[in-house]
Amino acid sequence: MAETPDFLPPILDLRGTWEEILERLYAVFDRDFKRGAVHHRGMRILYNNRILPDGSNKEEGFWHVVSKEDRGNGERLIDYRRAERLPWARPTLESPERAEIRVFDYDHGTKDIGVRRYLWLAEYDYVLILQRKKKALFWITAYYVDSEGRRRDLARRYEKRL
Repeated sequence: MAETPDFLPPILDLRGTWEEILERLYAVFDRDFKRGAVHHRGMRILYNNRILPDGSNKEEGFWHVVSKEDRGNGERLIDYRRAERLPWARPTLESPERAEIRVFDYDHGTKDIGVRRYLWLAEYDYVLILQRKKKALFWITAYYVDSEGRRRDLARRYEKRL
């Protein structure tokens, strides 16, 4: 991986107890996304603010950018590589055009999920995915690109972008 560009803060140190890690992560989410509007190219960024009974009083939008679903039981489990990059989300979303960020729209098909916007830090293995909602963009997820298969899939989508 290349050296982190200047516009991105350091990744988070996720050592400690689960409670300490969760507190550190949620403090970043609160600071970057709950206290003031976030915009990408003039469009407001929204996230899922629904709080489920088993969500530790945290929004679904938070859980989708720090955890992944366990295919076995459907529970969300912390994804350390994804979570430690949470401080990168807002600067990536708000950044002007940069060579480091591949911003593209990809059509998943009308029967499926439609057009989604990708902000892919290809050299740093991090991607954010947004969905257009009338006059705003809804933040679906963000994740660490942890396999060659995922890199190939993103590269294919980038090649077939709108």
